[in-house]
Amino acid sequence: MQARERQAPRKFAAVIAIAAGVAGLICMIRSLRPLSDLAVLLDQLAGSERGCDRAPDHHQRLIANAQALAERMQFERERAEAHPVTGLAMREQLRSAIAAELRQRPNTPALLGLIRIANLDQLAAFDPSAATRVLANVAHNLSAATGPARPVAHVDRDCFAIWFGHQRDARVAMSELQALAYVLVQEQRIGSFSVTPDIQVGSALYPIDADEPDKLINRAFVSLARPQRTSDGAIAFFARPSHQEARKRFLLEQNLRQAIRRGELGLHYQPIVDLAMGRVVGAEALLRWRSSEEATPSQIVRVLEDIGLVHEIGLWTLNTACRQLRAWRDKGLGDLKVAVNLSAQQLRDPGLPTALKRTLATHGLSPTQVELELTETAAMEDAARTHTLFQELREAGFSLALDDFGSGYSSLSYLRRLPFQKLKIDREFVTHVDERAGSRTICKALVELTAGLELGVLAEGVERFEEVETLRAMGCSTFQGFYFSRPLPPEEFIATVTNPQWLARACSRVHRERDEVRRRMS
Repeated sequence: MQARERQAPRKFAAVIAIAAGVAGLICMIRSLRPLSDLAVLLDQLAGSERGCDRAPDHHQRLIANAQALAERMQFERERAEAHPVTGLAMREQLRSAIAAELRQRPNTPALLGLIRIANLDQLAAFDPSAATRVLANVAHNLSAATGPARPVAHVDRDCFAIWFGHQRDARVAMSELQALAYVLVQEQRIGSFSVTPDIQVGSALYPIDADEPDKLINRAFVSLARPQRTSDGAIAFFARPSHQEARKRFLLEQNLRQAIRRGELGLHYQPIVDLAMGRVVGAEALLRWRSSEEATPSQIVRVLEDIGLVHEIGLWTLNTACRQLRAWRDKGLGDLKVAVNLSAQQLRDPGLPTALKRTLATHGLSPTQVELELTETAAMEDAARTHTLFQELREAGFSLALDDFGSGYSSLSYLRRLPFQKLKIDREFVTHVDERAGSRTICKALVELTAGLELGVLAEGVERFEEVETLRAMGCSTFQGFYFSRPLPPEEFIATVTNPQWLARACSRVHRERDEVRRRMS
């Protein structure tokens, strides 16, 4: 019985030796690099054969070493199936290499670095051949700088991963990663022009950020969601909040796609009140997601832009708002004007003017009955294109408004050049304008500026009696905000603005003062 027990480890070691020998044979055919490691393992197995009374954990270590060596051999073999442009291993091979090392040295700190060529897609958009050459050059420089000690893989279209294993001090690996990034930011001569790769650097730490290869790679990608350029030597690290934000953002996108299919998007309308005229002169159409309280309107628009649906939803918004305006006009509200927001992506569509005219014609409306609003940032994305487009729209009869003025570029030169007819003062300056001297100065200057340029002016986001009266004293008479009304569904909007009592409270200073006294006493 004891003889059998002594023979068991020998047989066990022999089996491993045979398996390792077969793996080594395969490896010899594919690559010669791991043979030295194979020799070491076989020596260990021979020692196990001689010392069969060793503890069981010794044999476990041998098994782990054999598995690690087999996977490294697999990594080398699969390099024959490397990326066709860069010649580097792919994501699956990197995952296998990391898994092998983590089994061999569990809980030893290590760093996974990601390097992304952020401007590769921009180059590929007009010169795919040049982009391919830049990609190959960066891969070559990266491989040369890392050497054989660091596994490097091409893990995404414009992304490379470097595994810094065996690092008891992660700071050493971070320094190496920074140095690599600096090496890659080198000007490349591609044909008739030069290209400087725009390098972003991300990372994830083992075992702090993740303890499995797939999670580690994914979390290194998450770190790039908040990219930092290497101009200041910065590395973006994985952080759990950014991971949670990425998850929340993904779920929001999926839910929004389903909401569009189910028809859950709708428009609410916020009244625009002219106190000088004593009436409601228009309404701004605002996108709402009926069944969701998790996303703000601005978040919805950003997601729509990211998934490429903002143009489609923009045209739907215009069509829905025009249909509603037609219904209101048929009920006798003939002097209302509806304001619709345009996104930067819509401005880039050369067919926008035609789509606008066709939509208005469908509903029997005139361009003078629709106001198109554009933010400062969108207007300045391509100022020349914006000027040409707005000139065409102005000649067609559309009213044009510059939204959120003061939150972006606030350039007086393009106020003079672009054919706007109205400026909307951003709520940042309107809020507590009666208490903040800086805001009062800015608002007063903007009101005087618009008067000098013969533009209309509207204060948006007013919520308090004092704000209204302060701005009125400056010469602003048109307002939009919760003080008068929140954005309303179409039926509630028409019931509100046609209510004589609401109109009197909204447009009469006496009524507003009474309401303010009641509010303070309650």
